[in-house]
Amino acid sequence: LVPNVHVNFTIFLSDPDFATLQTIGNYVFVTGGVSGIVIYRYSQTEFFALDRCCTYKPSERCAILPDTSNTLFLKCPCCHSTFSYLYGNVQSGPADRALTSYNAVFDGNNTLHVYN
Repeated sequence: LVPNVHVNFTIFLSDPDFATLQTIGNYVFVTGGVSGIVIYRYSQTEFFALDRCCTYKPSERCAILPDTSNTLFLKCPCCHSTFSYLYGNVQSGPADRALTSYNAVFDGNNTLHVYN
């Protein structure tokens, strides 16, 4: 299993590092979690925060990346499993467990709090 690590940080969409999150459908990578975290903006008010550590062989700490052949998915460069940006669900294996997700609470304006 992916190790359980403490995650608790706040980002501001007005910060130039996170400006891409002002647009629905965009994502950013941030440090934290086990292998980094991807934050995806799903709607005006909903974000998903997923650990980038692939669930197939988590001890290898292989970090998922955007799937260049299908922009709706994330892909593990080690085992080639694919995952949805929404909830981190497995789209194709060998992984059989969703990515670890974190709470992502948006204040409706500028502040996104990510935590577990």
